[in-house]
Amino acid sequence: MKHYFLILTLFFLSFIKAQEIKKEIIVKQATVFLRGAKVYGNTNVNLQKGRNMIRITNLPNDLDENTYKINLEKNTTLLSITPQSNFLKNDELSEGEKKLDDERLKLQRQVNLLNIQIKNLNGEQSLINDNLKLSSSDKFSPQEQLIKLTEFYRKRMLEIDNQLFSLNEQKTILDQNIAKINKQLSEEQTHKNKNKKELLLEILAEQEISLNLGVSYIVNNAGWVPSYDLRAQSVKKPLEIVYKGKIYQKTGQDWNNIKLFVSTYRPSYNQNRPILSPLYVAEYTSYESKKMLERSQMKVSAEMSNAYQLRGQDDDIRQIPVATVSDNQMNVMYELKYNQSIISQEKEQYVILDKKEVNATYKYHTVPKLNNQVFLMAFVKNWQTLNLISGDAHIYFEDNYIGKTNISSNYIKDEFPISLGTDERITVKRIKLEDKTAQKSLNSNKWETESYQINIRNNTKESIELEILDQVPISENSKISVKTLEIGDGEWDEKTGSILWSRKINTGSTEKINFSYEIKYPKDTRIQYYNR
Repeated sequence: MKHYFLILTLFFLSFIKAQEIKKEIIVKQATVFLRGAKVYGNTNVNLQKGRNMIRITNLPNDLDENTYKINLEKNTTLLSITPQSNFLKNDELSEGEKKLDDERLKLQRQVNLLNIQIKNLNGEQSLINDNLKLSSSDKFSPQEQLIKLTEFYRKRMLEIDNQLFSLNEQKTILDQNIAKINKQLSEEQTHKNKNKKELLLEILAEQEISLNLGVSYIVNNAGWVPSYDLRAQSVKKPLEIVYKGKIYQKTGQDWNNIKLFVSTYRPSYNQNRPILSPLYVAEYTSYESKKMLERSQMKVSAEMSNAYQLRGQDDDIRQIPVATVSDNQMNVMYELKYNQSIISQEKEQYVILDKKEVNATYKYHTVPKLNNQVFLMAFVKNWQTLNLISGDAHIYFEDNYIGKTNISSNYIKDEFPISLGTDERITVKRIKLEDKTAQKSLNSNKWETESYQINIRNNTKESIELEILDQVPISENSKISVKTLEIGDGEWDEKTGSILWSRKINTGSTEKINFSYEIKYPKDTRIQYYNR
């Protein structure tokens, strides 16, 4: 009876095993977040009436197993989901890899044959060198023997050296070709799906049905980096902002011809709101301070696990059409109008997400104390409505590449400044006026006066608006006082010490700005300047 029961059990298990259907999903859609991506794929499967075991075999290794979502059709019920890893998966070579591997083996065989010839020739050379000696029993005289040996040595050694040179030359070429094939094989392996993750689904079907099975999940080894092109044709035209997404995915699974969404959302696995604990004050003692610190650290350690969670489900640019933009409550979503192919690789791929023309106020700006360059600046108002997030930006002015800057989304002022590069046609020079700089002493105090002149010339073809920024020192010591003597129409900020002049300078004109300040301090005090 037991033997019969065992046979029946084995038959039942083999029957269940036979009913298991292996399938690979085809990726159809992906939503790429700033970190991570939500991937959707599907496959067609024929189900029998009753229970069916479906094994999905080509899932990425880095997916989050907590984010599986299975889409079924009517008359079917999902009974269970079992994530698995198949460590015995056979890594078969692709057709391209087979051709490369065959070519490598053929070249390696030639190298091996050359090595045999080289080894034999080197052995012959060693044998000749070891057996070069004159024979006392030879009928020829020692002089005649020496002449014959020399002729033989010269002739045969020359033949061997020539053959070795030719063989090593052939071997070098073969080694170089093998290295190229190995490099190409490595590139092929980069794109190869080496994923071991599998998903075992138990599905109950009320009747025989051809099912379109959909699977979605979140992967970690993907994301995108914001990037921008800032283009200005002239100071009289709006500024064009081109939004770009530098997309990467290293999931081991190519996304071929998929519907692509790009989101500014950044999923996080830590989603609890921060909790503000009571703050206490007590009289300081070293012992009590130590105990309070230890208790505080223990409290923080205990609360760390529920502190901040929020869980959620230079360059070749591909000139694709602008995406459809949706400004949602917590993120901005870009829907690409045409399907994209994002292969799994180390390199990033660029897509264009949006283009906007914005009104800007153009001004020139210079800080001659630091350098004599004059920067053209574009000031953008209401920039908070542009959906900018921090990223690198490439600057173009009059179709010329100017350089690189950075856009920071946490800028707090009303006008967003964007540097469009320097204009060499505007010259600025800052001069210290020695004859107007003096020191004097009276009673127990000393006065020191500093005077400067800033010279500006506009060599452009148009009038310009120029901001000139300089500064006077700030005293944090009550014994030292600073007083401005001459700043003209400059705006002085007492908190920062900065002075800002605004000038309209006609083409071919020169402008001069003079300013001076006075520092008062005790005679027995030495002063120094510092930045922080």
